[in-house]
Amino acid sequence: MSALITTPLTEYEIELGAKMVPRAGWNVPLSYPEGIVAEHRHTRTLCSVFDLCASGKLRVAGEGAAAALDGWFARPVADLEPGRCRRNLLLNEKGGVLGAPLVARMAEEDFLLLAEPEFDAGGLGRIRELCAGRGVETLDLTRLLAQLALAGPKSRVVLEEELHVHDLPDYGCVRTVEVDGFRAIAVHAGSTGEDAFSLLFNLDYADQLWDLLLETEPVMPAGYGARESLRLEMGFPACGSELTAEFTPAESGLGTLLHPEEPREFIGRAALGSRFPEQRLFGVRLDGRRAAREGALVLNARDEVIGRVTSGSFCPSLDTAAALCRLVAACVEPEELLRFEVSGAVLTGKIAPLPFYDGGSAPGEWWLP
Repeated sequence: MSALITTPLTEYEIELGAKMVPRAGWNVPLSYPEGIVAEHRHTRTLCSVFDLCASGKLRVAGEGAAAALDGWFARPVADLEPGRCRRNLLLNEKGGVLGAPLVARMAEEDFLLLAEPEFDAGGLGRIRELCAGRGVETLDLTRLLAQLALAGPKSRVVLEEELHVHDLPDYGCVRTVEVDGFRAIAVHAGSTGEDAFSLLFNLDYADQLWDLLLETEPVMPAGYGARESLRLEMGFPACGSELTAEFTPAESGLGTLLHPEEPREFIGRAALGSRFPEQRLFGVRLDGRRAAREGALVLNARDEVIGRVTSGSFCPSLDTAAALCRLVAACVEPEELLRFEVSGAVLTGKIAPLPFYDGGSAPGEWWLP
């Protein structure tokens, strides 16, 4: 078994007492000593910093880069204005979802793709393969750039008033800024439902900015555990959970993002027209604090297995557990009591509208127009 990849901050996180876990080959912090619930609530009310150095980062540039990406992604790319970003979908030939990277247009023919660690090896590698021989250059920046994200209603205040960062981008936009004497790419978007900025910069400054942020009120460190529960409360699908190569966007709750009436061709489009999903993604709010985890069977009132949990967790903002489930749509009744088979217990819950939590401070939509 190969050793886990470390980020520039792994040593500092261990010193802080972080619980480290493997994720897509990386050694990342699940939580810090105060725990996931405390980190979650702090992000909802103040501001937390997340180490996202393990996230995939790919530059795609050169004449024809816009047209090439536009022919591969399920959402348009060519209509993005320089300085704007949009979360997109890369599909396989059968219409399955390989991932949902954030695509930022840095200049007319210069793009930066940001993706979860699970998407990095397969998805970004797939894009590099597609670019080969087309005169479009790619550069994997995953291990060349550090990435820290500030999320919470106070994130802008911290950057502007405490770190004196000027000209922060609007939501859904990207811009180069100066932070504590060095240059960074600031991306105004996030997956927590709160206002959030990601900063990408030279690895040499990672510990400098990390220390500066932890010395700043009201910032506290948060790990992937809180990031996951925050994401779940918003009902956002995740790569490797809801978004997999076996299921189409419609089967993952994203059918409305695609516009089949548009003439543009992209990978997987032909397959989408011939697949009529019998399963769809639903939100379920459970009757208690115990969570039904990924893979748990879901049964209806007639004891029929109608699907599985794709993501499940206790949700601190709701004070109850919730889950995203892929269910056979024809077998779902809106007010029906569903049962979940988990170890040593049977949990119950009902279909609930998404997002589960609607009190976040994010000034725009997660998927971005």
